[in-house]
Amino acid sequence: MAKRKTLAETTAEEIKQIIHRNGYEPGQKLPTEKEMTDSLGVGRNTLREALRILQSHNIVTIRQGSGSYISEKYGVPDDPFGFELFPNHEKVNKDILDILVMMEPEVAAMAAEHRTERDLERMEDVLRSMSEKVDENQECLDEECRFYEIIAEASHNIVMERMTPLMTRGIRYFASTLSQKDFLYGVRNYYSVLEGIRSRKSSEARFAMSYHLLFLANQYKQLLKESAA
Repeated sequence: MAKRKTLAETTAEEIKQIIHRNGYEPGQKLPTEKEMTDSLGVGRNTLREALRILQSHNIVTIRQGSGSYISEKYGVPDDPFGFELFPNHEKVNKDILDILVMMEPEVAAMAAEHRTERDLERMEDVLRSMSEKVDENQECLDEECRFYEIIAEASHNIVMERMTPLMTRGIRYFASTLSQKDFLYGVRNYYSVLEGIRSRKSSEARFAMSYHLLFLANQYKQLLKESAA
């Protein structure tokens, strides 16, 4: 027999329907507490509990004194496959890299076909920032991950956009093992990816991304061999 939902759980489902119906985007503010209690016909405590349920699922973010907003994670769990529970993180990250080598070149090809001018501007901005940090010998892991996120968004494929946070977890780990020389090499490769996307040549974007990821894969495998020695 199915467990009967609480009023807060039912209210949370109704809020999700409102979010979908009105096309709320990540970062957008929800109506005020009073507006929602009036429209949903529930009390403040029930509404607050419903919002906490949605926050636990990364659907909304509650900002004290400001209100409730659509989460930037947009319902994507922090660790959907339970990777944090695996004892061998090196194996997990190697396997993520193997998947990246298979998937990311196709994502770059999709981005070349569907990108907008705004997508290009965002790629250029993050690569410019990454280049500056590499030149100044500064860490640029955030820019590295953001570049992959923007490419996924430029594909305008909803599934790919939702999978990217999982993929960037692996990118962040093994990118942290690279030298500044590797990052300099990486920036050059990323500009090649960008040019393929800019020119809408999916084959060039695919090849440039594949070339770069195979380079990363070789670097990471070498690191594992050195660690095991």
